[in-house]
Amino acid sequence: MSDLTHLVEATAESVTDMMLPAVDTREVASETDIEKINEKSFELYKEAGSVVNLASLLYDESSVSNGGWCRDQAICAALMIRICKFMVTVTQLSSVRNRADVVSALNRSILETAINLEFLLTAEDSKMFDKFVTSGLGPERELYDVIQSNIGNRGGAVLPIERRMLNSIDDVCRVSGLKVEEIDRKHGDWAGGVRARLKAIGREEHYAAMMRIPSHAVHGNWVDLYKNHLHHDEKTGRFSPNTYFGYVDERHLGPIAIVVLGAVVPYIKRFFSQIHEAGLIIARADDLLRRLTLVGEAHENLLNAADGKSGRQS
Repeated sequence: MSDLTHLVEATAESVTDMMLPAVDTREVASETDIEKINEKSFELYKEAGSVVNLASLLYDESSVSNGGWCRDQAICAALMIRICKFMVTVTQLSSVRNRADVVSALNRSILETAINLEFLLTAEDSKMFDKFVTSGLGPERELYDVIQSNIGNRGGAVLPIERRMLNSIDDVCRVSGLKVEEIDRKHGDWAGGVRARLKAIGREEHYAAMMRIPSHAVHGNWVDLYKNHLHHDEKTGRFSPNTYFGYVDERHLGPIAIVVLGAVVPYIKRFFSQIHEAGLIIARADDLLRRLTLVGEAHENLLNAADGKSGRQS
């Protein structure tokens, strides 16, 4: 019986069959139609999503015999499951090709999740995982305090909605091994913030491009409004509404898939290094990274060529 039966939930299919077929990129370097490059990127993104999905379902014999993952591995697997759900949604939105404004916001969440995963995989013990857990509970403590204050002002009467919220808070605290009273409601960003986590994995120089610029789409600040939701008349200096969605192209897909795969491979190496089938997933991910890079370069070359013909400055 294959080791795979101990790796993936109740399936006898091969690892290769559980991932989408490898996208052929042999002709992209000579492709002159940028739309065909975008189509290749879309298919590669879907292929990457299938690799993430498979990795997020992996079990070894210890996990099976003990009824599931330990907490630290569960956190890593759940981060990949979150990434996968967001990637599925990006795929659905990108299929209509003009939802870039929303895709950009989702991409920001995917990037941060991938960074958190890769950072946690560098941790030598559970202390950093402890910080990840406790830092996320501050809002629950603050809500708990608000509810208790309202109950007190009411003379002890508890509303049904408050009971449900308190039960939810109690549930997450119990699973976290904490009492709500032990949680700091103003807990700072764990591990020093995203910039510090990027620095720890050797990519601090990417902070602006990966985190700050995409945050425009998340927060709806002035840059997002100007770039995506307003038309500006250079002559009058006045503004009018822009209700059209931006166009999704390779730049919204390929770079995100590369970052995600860069976090998935260390996960497999850390938890499944002794399993032969895991090596097949790593080999696919490595080849996929090569193909994603190839398509990204082809897209950039066509953009540069178009800029040269129009006289625009890249």
